[in-house]
This record gives sequence, structure tokens and C-alpha cells, in this order.
Amino acid sequence: MTEKKNISGRIAILPDIAGLYGFITFALLILFDHGKALGDGDTLWHIAAGQHMLKTRAILTQDIFSHTALGKPWTAHEWLSEVIMAGVHQHGGLIGTILFFFLIAALSFWLLFRIVSAVTNDWVAILAVSVALTFSMTHMLARPHIFSWLFGVIVLYALHKQDRWLWVLPPLTALWANLHGGFILGLALQGLFLGGQLLDDFFTEQPFSFKTTFKTIRRPATFMLLSALAAGINPFGFSLYLFPFHVASDVFAQGIVEWLPPNFQEQWLYRIYLLIVLLFMSLKSVPTTWTDRLFVLFFINASLTHQRYMGIATVFICPYFARMLQSSVRIASPFRPATKEGAQLPTSPLSGPLAIIITAVILCMLVGPSHTKSREVAETFLPLPESSHPIKAVAYLNQTVRPEGKIFNNYAWGGYLIYALDPAEKVFIDGRADMYGEKIFKDYRKIVSLDEGADKLLKNYGIDWVLFPHDSVLVRYLKATGKWQEIYSDGEASILRRLTASSP
Repeated sequence: MTEKKNISGRIAILPDIAGLYGFITFALLILFDHGKALGDGDTLWHIAAGQHMLKTRAILTQDIFSHTALGKPWTAHEWLSEVIMAGVHQHGGLIGTILFFFLIAALSFWLLFRIVSAVTNDWVAILAVSVALTFSMTHMLARPHIFSWLFGVIVLYALHKQDRWLWVLPPLTALWANLHGGFILGLALQGLFLGGQLLDDFFTEQPFSFKTTFKTIRRPATFMLLSALAAGINPFGFSLYLFPFHVASDVFAQGIVEWLPPNFQEQWLYRIYLLIVLLFMSLKSVPTTWTDRLFVLFFINASLTHQRYMGIATVFICPYFARMLQSSVRIASPFRPATKEGAQLPTSPLSGPLAIIITAVILCMLVGPSHTKSREVAETFLPLPESSHPIKAVAYLNQTVRPEGKIFNNYAWGGYLIYALDPAEKVFIDGRADMYGEKIFKDYRKIVSLDEGADKLLKNYGIDWVLFPHDSVLVRYLKATGKWQEIYSDGEASILRRLTASSP
């Protein structure tokens, strides 16, 4: 008896299964995904925007980075994320920025594990959450949308807990609305829970009572309304609700890869996942509520519309997916409580996330710009993917006399040019498609695809030089016309300047 008291009286230091899962996720992201996290140039213009806001102590409300939309009103709906990214970059460089978003992602899956393990055993939770993590890897980029993963899972946790946890929702939504446009996801989650409760009452209560149902939904509906109002606490007010419609145009959906629907020939694993979900839903042995049905319909529809939502769909379907697995496959957990006295070590639900945070901070300090070996560490640990960024071409431009006039650049490279060119150069376009609008984006696509009038568009925009992939149709065409001279090529990027009458 004395031995049991000694063991139970120890301070719980070891992480529980959820904390261990979160820490392992963080470690695996560092080891195997660090090179992919900056495969998207948007990360870099986000940092540049944040640096400008920190320097001027003012939120950007108009374009300052391009020559095509200079001075145009811009809804910097991710302004707080950009300021945070710039602050992290100042102290931890690009590696620190990656570590920060890996930290946010790991905490998201730690909390998701806690949600799932509350409705299934730990073994099923490991399997189900790992499926969600696997599909999320396709969009595991160091960008503000990772905040929406964490905040969305927090909302999901609060909705599962109900009671006092509902008080978290309005302030969380207010903060979320300043970090990323995905705050609408939080409101959608609340709406799905409300809709599910209504339908469950309607189809299960006999006879159906409006009075009883009203009492059931009154409290969550009130908090949903408060959350919708709280979202207006941002520099752009309630106009932020209109933002998704600015990027919903077919022009953007067809021209930006992550907005395209999934290609099931390539993404066959997701196709199998969807078939498994549909199969399990058809089984009578799987208890399915109307909330479950609404979640499955909403998120599968979103993922079929835009491939960027495949990962987030599996995250929010995960609790139901885990229950389906447990009901259908009957997987037993290997982490059963010990039956012998004193055989079970005490664990803490907080030591896991604390270990993730502490590790991230220490690593950030070690690789930051102030560290003497930071450049060597960055070049070894974090080589920027040259296929995604014109690294050598920018180095050339920074070291030599740059062509005069306006540039026409690759859409995917715009963010890197904003971040890396020194002195700064106004770009033709970058990842802020919503700010550029349909006309500029359409004109860009016409030029790239050599539509009729492409030469005229280049003249109308006053383009004097071009930075584009060396094997692109555009580069080959411009060289063939004899009106452009290639002044640089490195196998990845080519730089061409327009020849004038006086040019050699």
C-alpha cells in the first residue's frame, strides 16, 4: 500500500499519449518536412508585409509591392499573422518561421488527438489522427492558414465540451479574424453543430417539441451570434465577411493550383479514404448522428471543390472517422490501464505541449540570425527549393547592374522577389490574387499562355525585362522573336531584356 502511495504521489512529468503524439509529430515535421514548408512563395511576401508593418507601425491598406496594382486598396486580412511572422523571422530567420508553424501544427494535432481519444481508445485515435495528419501534409506550408488549423480544432474541442467552454468562442473568433480569413470555418463549425442538434431533435423526438428544442439550442446559438459579431473586431470590420467572394472567381480557381479540385488519378489515396467513409456510413453498426452527417457532407464537398481542403476535411471528420473505425473494426487499445498496484506511472496532459513549445523556442534561439553559425545551419538544414524560387537569378540581380524598367515575373516567384531582391523591385504579380483582381490575373495568364495579344499586353504594361522559368513557352517565344535578349540563365530561371533600336 505504501508503494502505491509513493507512486501516485509523484509529480506527473511524463506526457500522456496525446502529448507524446504531438511531440513526435513536431519532431517528424522538423526531420522530414522542413524542405517543403517554404515551397510556396507566399510565405515570403507575408514576412515582407509584416516587416513593413512593424517598421511603419501601421497596417497595410494598399499595395506597395507591385507596379501593376501600386496604391490599389488591399484588405490585409492576415495582418496579425504577418506581423507575428516578421517578428519570428527577425529573431529566428526562415528556420525560426518554419519551426513556429510546425509548433502550431503539432499543437493542432495534439488537441485533435485529445478530442478523438475521448470518443475512442488510444490505438484508434493514433490511427485516425495519423490519417488526418498524412493528408494535411500536402498543405503543410509555413503560412497563416496553419493558424486556422489550431483555432478550428480549439472550436471543435469547445463544441464537444460545451458548457463553460462556449465562452471561449467569441474572443477566439475575434483573434482569429485578425490572423486568417479561415475564421469563417469557426462559425461554420458552430452552425453544423446547431444544425445537427436541430435535425437530431426533429427526427428522434416523438412528438417533436419546438419548446424543448429551443431550450437545447438557445445557448450555443447565442454564442454563435456573439462569435459572428466578434469577428467584426478587426481593422476592416464586417467587410471581412465579403473577402472569400473576392477569391471565389473561376479565374482564380482555374489558375491557382491549390484552388483546383483534386485529381483522383494522382490523389488516389484520398479517393480511397472517401470510399471508406461512405462505406462505414452505410453500415448499421456505426452510430451516426445528424451532426456527423452534416460534417461529412460539408467537408467532403469543400475538399471536392478545392484540393487545398483535403487535409482540413480529414481533420474535422476525424472524430467521426475514429468512431466508425472502432465500431466496425473493433480495434483494441494497447495502452490499457495497469491492473497491478503501483505499476502505472503518472502522466501529465500538459507536459507534452510544453515540451513542444520549449523545444521550438530553444531551436529558434540556436538558429536565429544572431547566432554565429546561423548561416551554415540554414544552408545545411534549410536549403530553399530552387525549383520553387529563383535563388541564383536573384543573387545575380543583387550583385550586378539590374535591368532598368518594369519586370514581368512568374506568379509563383513574386513572393520570393518581394522578399529577396535588394534593393526592392516592384513585381508584376505575386500570390495576393485577391488584391490584383481578375483583370491583371487574366492578363497574366494570357501573356504566359501566349494568347493573341500577348505582345501587346507586354507593351501596354510597359514591361522592359522578364524573369521566368528558362524552359517555359514564354521564354522560348520571346527569344525567338529577336526582340528580347537573354542576359542570364541558370537552368532554372532566365532573365530577358527588351531590345531597343540602340541596343547592341
